[in-house]
Amino acid sequence: MRSRVDVGRRGRPRSNRLRGAVIAAVMIAMTIRTMPAWAKPERIVSMNLCTDQLVMLLADRERIASVSYLAADPHASALAGDVAGVRINHGLAEEILPMKPDLVLAGAFTTRPTVFLLRRLGYLVVELPVAANLDDIRSNIRAVARAIGEPRRGEALIAAFDGKLPPQHPNSGPRPRAVLYWANGYTSGKDTLANAAVEAAGFRTLGSELGITGTSQLPLETLLAADPDVLIVGRERDGPALANETFRHPALRRAFATRPKVSVPDYLWVCGTPFVADAIARLSAVREAGRHEGRVGVADK
Repeated sequence: MRSRVDVGRRGRPRSNRLRGAVIAAVMIAMTIRTMPAWAKPERIVSMNLCTDQLVMLLADRERIASVSYLAADPHASALAGDVAGVRINHGLAEEILPMKPDLVLAGAFTTRPTVFLLRRLGYLVVELPVAANLDDIRSNIRAVARAIGEPRRGEALIAAFDGKLPPQHPNSGPRPRAVLYWANGYTSGKDTLANAAVEAAGFRTLGSELGITGTSQLPLETLLAADPDVLIVGRERDGPALANETFRHPALRRAFATRPKVSVPDYLWVCGTPFVADAIARLSAVREAGRHEGRVGVADK
């Protein structure tokens, strides 16, 4: 999927990604352990699209001092319609400091100079790692819920998320092959949230079968030769762009003229939030429809 600066980075060496995730997890644990169990911050500032949505789902509105400008973007945020009346920030220190927050939520790659300055000045900053699977979503919900003093709400949100997921039965039938295909000919493989969501919906993914970790460019010739059952794409950006030309290639159009092509909105799974369950449900419905109609469901090719 198309990444955003404050959501995550793709194409990093695996060792760097794992090291970053471990460091972020340790920082979260150390920060939250130092907080009193009764602490309930009343001026919460979020500087990251993913933490924006989690805090909006977990905290009372009057306790949210500010969220990032991306929270109001309907293409990126599932809660864009709920941001009205909440102060917007762009991750700048000169915006954050006057608010005198008692808790700042950030992502692992959110505006680093601001995060470093806030920590240096003694502000409480909790950073969340980028979610790469469904367990990461649960962990991040718990981290935010504990940081804001709402652990019960966190568990309730996790239960609601789990309740929307399709049942996972190892022998529930064939797993058709799906290919995730983004702008500029990129695909997602192992250790990505999109890949985990597609697999949870009952598909195999071409990226994983090719041994791709993270995101990588996928030649159109390789995609077509693999003969996948389903093509999964994101939202094409408005206006003409060379990045989207691959989607219009005649060979790709012919290949999927009679096979499912599914578009999943970015706001459902660009972040590790409970809305990922809606993306999974959408994909699972495609699999079930294809299975009943005999279009999708080839176990092995």
